[in-house]
Amino acid sequence: MYTITFLIILNSYLISQDYQVLHTETHLNGNIKSITNHVKHGKGIRKWSREEYDKKGRKHGAWIGWDANGLMSYETVWEFGFHRQYREWHKNGSKKLIIRYDDEGNVALMKKWDEEGNEIIKTSSLNG
Repeated sequence: MYTITFLIILNSYLISQDYQVLHTETHLNGNIKSITNHVKHGKGIRKWSREEYDKKGRKHGAWIGWDANGLMSYETVWEFGFHRQYREWHKNGSKKLIIRYDDEGNVALMKKWDEEGNEIIKTSSLNG
């Protein structure tokens, strides 16, 4: 009797919990093309993050993350394994940070904003 009660409680607990749904696409050569993570919660599913790769398996394209409200929270742009840009947003959706990289991977530009949208930092050519 206790075992059945425990299993019923455990099952209802597991069903009510958030869990991750993973979707993977591959290139024709078998290497991973993209990985998209979704979080299932309640009666819905929302996108959590996305990663992209080129045919050789190098980071490529936009890597994006979303917050619990479904707003984009960050984006990292890769080009054939090289970091090109990073952007981040405050929880209210306003810009928070942008960093751009040169061809050698050095920070070429960085800007930062407060939650009201006021620019608080702007730096160019940090490593040059």
